Amino acid sequence: MKRWKVLFAVAALFNLLVGLPLVLAPAAFYGSLGQPVPDDILSVQTAGLLIAVFGVGYAMVARDPPAHRAIVWLGVIGKTPLPILTWLQIQAGKASMDTLFVALGDWVFVGLFLAFLVTTRRSGAS
Repeated sequence: MKRWKVLFAVAALFNLLVGLPLVLAPAAFYGSLGQPVPDDILSVQTAGLLIAVFGVGYAMVARDPPAHRAIVWLGVIGKTPLPILTWLQIQAGKASMDTLFVALGDWVFVGLFLAFLVTTRRSGAS
């Protein structure tokens, strides 16, 4: 179970490191990606808040993976479409390739989250 705790602690940190700067310093975050800050700062900050909240959820899972297993499904649902949406924005000229690399990290997490869900289901954890 320790490896799963580490996985979800890393996922929590990843989401907090992405989400909190979007809420607290969106200009600095976008500047680090070489992107202009969108005009709609409220949407950026709202997205950042949701990303950070997912991070809190992953921190909950890290503390007790079997007890918070259902939260992991939300992560799978939330992270799966992100690289596709990002690619579409790149194709439309509204995002840079740098943003795709961040988004592809979500697919790595999706694979690991699914491994956790399959493994814990087999072991009888609910």
